[in-house]
Amino acid sequence: MKLSLMAAVSRNGIIGNGPEIPWQAKGEQLLFKAMTYNQWLLVGRKTFESMGVLPNRNYAVISRSEQLSVGDDRVKVFTSVESALEQMPQFTDHLLVAGGGEIYRQLIDRVDTVHRSVIDLEASGDVTFPALPADLEQVFEQRFESNIGYCYQIWKKGRSQLS
Repeated sequence: MKLSLMAAVSRNGIIGNGPEIPWQAKGEQLLFKAMTYNQWLLVGRKTFESMGVLPNRNYAVISRSEQLSVGDDRVKVFTSVESALEQMPQFTDHLLVAGGGEIYRQLIDRVDTVHRSVIDLEASGDVTFPALPADLEQVFEQRFESNIGYCYQIWKKGRSQLS
């Protein structure tokens, strides 16, 4: 199963302040919307609760509590990242990691591709994005000017790392 990751990160590595994103860069969330359309998203419970069930997306939600009940067949709940990764191939061949900070930390070394928007500001917050592993190479970059500028980047495992 292919594992990709998508995140928006401030220049100082902040991705959130509690459940909130500490900026609103016009247009940047359109990238998220386009990239996640009809995809399976792997998210932590807190991220899932703050974003809700978005249309035309499926979710693998990590929650330590098996009590999380959503009542939507587009949402599968797992008690660990490992159990999600073991069971998700029966539903999809591509999983897009979409937060939060703890889920990113657990999976950053295992992803094949990172889609990262670097927001042109130093944000205040308490949720950070982990450092990119050395085996990832930047293969694309595009700048966007908006109310807050940002740069969309794609990072992939180096050719020697792909198998």
